[in-house]
Amino acid sequence: MDLNNQNLIKKLKDNEASAWGEIVNLYSDQLFAYALSLCSDRELSSDIVQHVFITVFETRHNLNPDYSLKSYLYKSTYNKFIDDYRKKKSMSALHDQYYFMLNQFASNNSNEDLSKKLKLMNLMISKLPTKTKAIFTLSKQSGLSNIEISESLNISIKTVEGHITKAFKLLREEVKNLKL
Repeated sequence: MDLNNQNLIKKLKDNEASAWGEIVNLYSDQLFAYALSLCSDRELSSDIVQHVFITVFETRHNLNPDYSLKSYLYKSTYNKFIDDYRKKKSMSALHDQYYFMLNQFASNNSNEDLSKKLKLMNLMISKLPTKTKAIFTLSKQSGLSNIEISESLNISIKTVEGHITKAFKLLREEVKNLKL
């Protein structure tokens, strides 16, 4: 393995600030270009690279000097991109389901009919389990992001996503049972 690679990792494990600066100087532009080639979004690419460097710093004591730091950084960048892509895709599907359900209710142009359907939808939402209803309401009626909800309720993002998915499932079942 490259002697410079081993020295960098050793210095990093020994908390030498110069090693950290050297790693950032050597790889930040390359990793940014790589992340940009994956997602074509400058802001997201910058966030990905920043996250990778933070993770490397936090886990520096676990780095193995026998493995290539460059390969580790590129693989971490790719993995972070995939994680973000999956989260974005999952959230997009949830939002599509929500708007589909709203369109089902709004399909009739009659204001009176629409008003009845909205009251019915609000009634169905009120019948959701307490925690699910609270999270669903914060997300869809208050417009909070999943991250904001998780921070305000001190729960994980996965828990928030699970409750929103559960709410959609229960509401879909109610709509099917009503045969509107």
